[in-house]
Amino acid sequence: MTREVDVVLPVLRVLCQTETGTLRTQEVRQRVRETIRLTPDDLAPLRNRPDQRIDQTIRNLKSHKNVPGNPFFEGWLQDVPRGYTVTDLGRRIARESSAH
Repeated sequence: MTREVDVVLPVLRVLCQTETGTLRTQEVRQRVRETIRLTPDDLAPLRNRPDQRIDQTIRNLKSHKNVPGNPFFEGWLQDVPRGYTVTDLGRRIARESSAH
């Protein structure tokens, strides 16, 4: 099962690929799903929701933004209405992780 920590770099990378560095949450979920290997657990439907576990994992980044270690808390992402924006620090983190 993919954990929140596993989606941080893919989220940063998909945001860095946009002109503005901002995407709606739905677009982030769609693009990340296209870039990572999903497990059967990731694709399990959520009870009482019209989406899958991986979608909740990605949304949880924003829900847990006040937790140390979270990319919002660390200043890599900014919360915008209905979406995410990568910061300059987040761009640097994504760039440095791609170099390794």
